[in-house]
Amino acid sequence: MANSDEKKRVREIISVFIKHGMKDGIKSVTDPYQIRLAFEELGPTFVKIGQILSTRADILPKEYILEFEKLQDDVKGEPYENVKVIIEENLGCPIDEVFRSFKRNPEASASMAVVHRGVLKDGEEVVIKVQRPGIRETMMRDISVLRKISRFAKIAPQSDVIDVRDIIEELSQAINRELDFNIEASNIDIFRENNKDIDCIDCPKVYDDYTTSKILVMEYVKGTKIDDIENLKEKGYDLEDISVKLANNYFKQIFKDGFFHADPHPGNILIRDGKIVYIDFGLVGNIDKGMRDKFLEFLYGVASRNVEVMMYSIMKIGIQKDTINTKKLYSDIESIYNTYIETNLSDIDLPQMMEQVFNACRKNNIAIPKNVTMMMKGLITIEGLVEKINPDLNIMNVAVPFVKQQMLEKKDIKHEFLEQLENVYLLSKSGVKIPVKLLELINTTLAGKLKVQLELEDNNLEQGFNDLNKMVNRMTFGLIIASIIVGSAIIVNSNAGPKIYGISAFGAIGYLGAGIMGIWLLYSILKSGKM
Repeated sequence: MANSDEKKRVREIISVFIKHGMKDGIKSVTDPYQIRLAFEELGPTFVKIGQILSTRADILPKEYILEFEKLQDDVKGEPYENVKVIIEENLGCPIDEVFRSFKRNPEASASMAVVHRGVLKDGEEVVIKVQRPGIRETMMRDISVLRKISRFAKIAPQSDVIDVRDIIEELSQAINRELDFNIEASNIDIFRENNKDIDCIDCPKVYDDYTTSKILVMEYVKGTKIDDIENLKEKGYDLEDISVKLANNYFKQIFKDGFFHADPHPGNILIRDGKIVYIDFGLVGNIDKGMRDKFLEFLYGVASRNVEVMMYSIMKIGIQKDTINTKKLYSDIESIYNTYIETNLSDIDLPQMMEQVFNACRKNNIAIPKNVTMMMKGLITIEGLVEKINPDLNIMNVAVPFVKQQMLEKKDIKHEFLEQLENVYLLSKSGVKIPVKLLELINTTLAGKLKVQLELEDNNLEQGFNDLNKMVNRMTFGLIIASIIVGSAIIVNSNAGPKIYGISAFGAIGYLGAGIMGIWLLYSILKSGKM
């Protein structure tokens, strides 16, 4: 180890894990309850590791997720003199030149920061988030130690093995983000801009003149917690209206904005003057348009009860860790589908369904990107909140019309034909089927992993390559023809675009084009004399 502090910390980490059941290395600690206790005892860095793991339902079983969600990092407040020093160092002036009053006792204390209330010179009530002195150095030291011992440590719940090194890198990035309060201030500004035309959504004002990487000064929001049902009723709020607006806006954050509040628990959402006010933007998620469209396809598959759409959208969303057995994946997704085949969409349990989907991904060598798991955790949190506010509303009642509307809006008739070719495996509800082997061939080809075994004699190398070139060209041409036929069938079935004698013009043109290309391909094969 580089120094005595790191050696001491290593001994402390090992001692704590031994105390909580470690016998043959950290990987032998498989009781999620004991792991949580060890994380809490080891302090903020390990609490943050557990909080990161609590968002990874794609790699951890449910019992671990539930246990890690209980992690607490509430600690004693920082002495006022320390807080005052941080504020004055960052503002470059005495604290009483900025604040008319400043409450010495913190409103909230966490491992990385403390939150105080105050009043600015102009009378504005504010909250001041102040980074604890020395916390960055402490957490960076822990990360350095963890990197050195990570090659010996794996968390092994049941048959799954989690590479701790990946978690450590994610931890390092998360800490660097959360310890720069300018990033949180920027998150608030982005959220406000995205929702400026939504009358029912709001967020705190940021006082940029008093905000630095270690201090964040925001408007104090006087509101009622969104799950304080009795208080909201006493104030005359319509809980049904609030629940629908909350769900609709969260879907908008994800699928329209691609920028969402990733920690929407009741403590971070208040009701003020009829508006839903989000606070605490230390944790946000970003989803690019491509990923949003893929996830919309998955939800559309759920809404339309189409197993093929669900399966292939999952394959497009996920990261392939190893060879995927398409038949097995289809079977697993179909099993999930069969669970809900007799269930009304409004009665589908979204958290339970997503847990089953994540389990299917784990079993089939598909890793779900972190931003998607973060998004799902947010959706599940919102679903639970909506159910608490308005038990009569299932979030699927909001999701289905929203998803269908988004699917319609993202469709561009001019590009419909090409899009159907690109997504050839997203079959229609009419029952049009592509043989599983062809689906696997198309998927492998698109992934760039198609291999052709060919033995060539040294003296016939050039001719061999010519033959290979012809073979690949014909194979590619054949796949294109097959794709056009299937795409045309989907378009005809969907009844999209202009019509010719009641048949979709795009579909008819596709059939005609595929027929001409097929005849030409057959002619070229017959002409070559090689079938």
